[in-house]
Amino acid sequence: MSAHVGGPVTLKLGGTSAQHAGCVELVGRLAEPGWVVVHGGGGELDAWSARLGLATRRVEGLRVTDPETLDLACAVLGGLVNARLVARLRAMGVPALGLTGLDGGLLTATPLDPQLGAVGEVTGVDAPLLDALAAAGQVPVVASIAASRTGEVLNVNADTAAGAVAAARGGLLILCTDVAGVLRDGALVERIDSSAAVRLLADGAASGGMRPKLRAALHAAGAGCEVRIVDGRDPDAVLAALRGEAAGTLVTAGTPGGGPIQPGVPGIQQLTEGPGGTT
Repeated sequence: MSAHVGGPVTLKLGGTSAQHAGCVELVGRLAEPGWVVVHGGGGELDAWSARLGLATRRVEGLRVTDPETLDLACAVLGGLVNARLVARLRAMGVPALGLTGLDGGLLTATPLDPQLGAVGEVTGVDAPLLDALAAAGQVPVVASIAASRTGEVLNVNADTAAGAVAAARGGLLILCTDVAGVLRDGALVERIDSSAAVRLLADGAASGGMRPKLRAALHAAGAGCEVRIVDGRDPDAVLAALRGEAAGTLVTAGTPGGGPIQPGVPGIQQLTEGPGGTT
């Protein structure tokens, strides 16, 4: 059975760090046309910034992007990270096609805030282009760089980009992070609705990189997507999210218990279970 029966899959990876190697292996086993992988690479970009003597600063979980940092983001995210991820996935049999949001006008963005520099908020996604690539048997692997309508190149947070892509396509969105999910006072929040998420953002309980992640999740959930924020270091958690099982934090547009969600990706159970286990 196909892994994407019942709707598209948009999966956001942090990059190619060793922490997420197990998740990349899982994607290599399961991804097929109908999936879109959106990636960041903040760790790799931090390392290259330090190597070149560039300061790293974030506001509201977003990287302040001056001209030098923008050049480096294009080179590292759109070049090194994308190339390595595509090569790894293709070696595992995935028909991966490396792109940035610039290619084919896939992502259109507008500058978000002058204090952030060249950081963009996605205003348009060319969903028909993604559909055409799926029909051609390709799995897009997208680096989160975009352009404005006037041709300004912009660095886009990868969660923001993934949320916009999922909202344009529907289906399932999985946002991988480096913690178990949304945490409140150190405890996992297994399910959160839009009003509770807004409160977490307003009172500062959601901090750092979780802030753009929650906003992206709310955007996609509001468009009708099933959205889970899961620990990308744990491939079992990602697999459970693909199956529609409890994993990480389920983000919904309504109130808890409000309405049923069509869970997971039909076919994942059959594809991955066998005598040797699921991972």
